[in-house]
Amino acid sequence: MKKMNFEEVATMFDPLIKSQIKRYHLTSHFDYYYQAGLLGLWKAYETFDPEKGQFSSYAFLLVRGRILQELRNEMRRQEVEICQDPHESLTFQHLSHQDSIPLLEDETLNQYLMHLTENQQRWVIHRVFHMKSEAEIAEEFGTSVYAVKSWRKSAIKKFRTVLFTN
Repeated sequence: MKKMNFEEVATMFDPLIKSQIKRYHLTSHFDYYYQAGLLGLWKAYETFDPEKGQFSSYAFLLVRGRILQELRNEMRRQEVEICQDPHESLTFQHLSHQDSIPLLEDETLNQYLMHLTENQQRWVIHRVFHMKSEAEIAEEFGTSVYAVKSWRKSAIKKFRTVLFTN
């Protein structure tokens, strides 16, 4: 691929980038995601090793990956904007004791959380509200990722039980 300059490669793989944008219905922000696709193609162009396979397959993976990465980042930004809305309740912004579990003033949420163990509540607060990964939660509380996944499984099971009994 290094025999061609990047402009030629970009022209040749333009349909790939456009098809990925259409596939994920991102046409309303076409330019933004097209740029992300070009960045993925550039990375493929720069790091391609012909001994490991075809350039087209490698380019496809990196273009799609970069577009999806930008989509995930955009979704996170939107979630943060929603959480930072000044008209939102301040319920989850006050922190309590050493576990950094927010004081839950909302009665409805308290009704569900009171059925959970302390670890299950930690999972709900840190995963759902603080958007931390299981690995980050495990590291914060000095436990294994498997244990945190167990907290998740048990919390969801209890939530379902409470929801269907009410």
